[in-house]
Amino acid sequence: MVEQEVDSLIERARKLVSSQSAESLSLAGRARELAKSADYHRGEIASLVVEANALHMFGRHNEAHDALLTAMERGERFGMGQERGEALQMLARLYYTRGEYERASDCWCACVELPDDDIAPEVRIRAHIGLGQLLFAHEQFDSALAHHRRAAVLAEERDDAQLTSCCLINIAVDLMRLGLQTESVATLKQALPLVRADKNYEYEAEIYSVLGQIDMARGDMGRARMSLMVSLKINRLHINTWGEASNMLWLGQCSLAEGAFDSASDELSRALVLAQGMGSQHLMANTHSALADLCRCNGEMDAAAEHEKQYRSLRQQLLEHARSPRLATMELRLTPEPS
Repeated sequence: MVEQEVDSLIERARKLVSSQSAESLSLAGRARELAKSADYHRGEIASLVVEANALHMFGRHNEAHDALLTAMERGERFGMGQERGEALQMLARLYYTRGEYERASDCWCACVELPDDDIAPEVRIRAHIGLGQLLFAHEQFDSALAHHRRAAVLAEERDDAQLTSCCLINIAVDLMRLGLQTESVATLKQALPLVRADKNYEYEAEIYSVLGQIDMARGDMGRARMSLMVSLKINRLHINTWGEASNMLWLGQCSLAEGAFDSASDELSRALVLAQGMGSQHLMANTHSALADLCRCNGEMDAAAEHEKQYRSLRQQLLEHARSPRLATMELRLTPEPS
């Protein structure tokens, strides 16, 4: 039966999004074409959402955005069910990556408020994680930690190892930014066996990236580079463009701290190309800041000034998003009261 075949393809594609993105994209495309030919509307909508997820992993954000809007448009005509929540969650991730924080907050808040029939429990948990990440991006680390801990409780109630490990990684990053490095490392070590058992390579790469950043903060550049290179290898193997860009930025900063300016130039230049390709304002801003430092070290003051100008411009755009009344309202409504 066609519907069963489509559903099977979608399920296989969904499971492979993080570990084998190319195969996931291929399976989702086959499912979409098959569903379309059979007028199986729910299957077509679901395959579009999974396809968008895989495209996001490749950094092909405009294509992912188009796929999600098509899914939402068809959903308005034929009904969506729980794909509505999944599509909103993916749209939020895309907007977040591009620095469109008001749109991201709109989508994540909508996910949290959807009735149960329109959103799977795990997608609602991911929306809470996303709201925490949004607050983190605006340097509100205590509020971010509160959201991520709330999401972790919900994930543990569902006995979901993947979501629990995702929550733990986000909690570890929050703790790192709050200067609680020992607690952060302990949290990452708690997440690592869950991630390996689930064969979630995206999360494994993220764990090694955070460990590398902690080693950098502690001044152990050799150890930091080893962890970051492990993360980079995983991200390149599984074509995680955002992860690769982040790795190259941190490796560039590591090289800069070591005085290896040629290596830093190569790494930061690569990070900037990837960040620009994705339209990630946050990554672009941080990379321009690092490049400004590098140019100053090389005595290239005009180039340093230009990178500093780019950094300040992008930073100003991010701060303008942070000051928006909509984000302030979101924080007041969704941040838990102190116990």
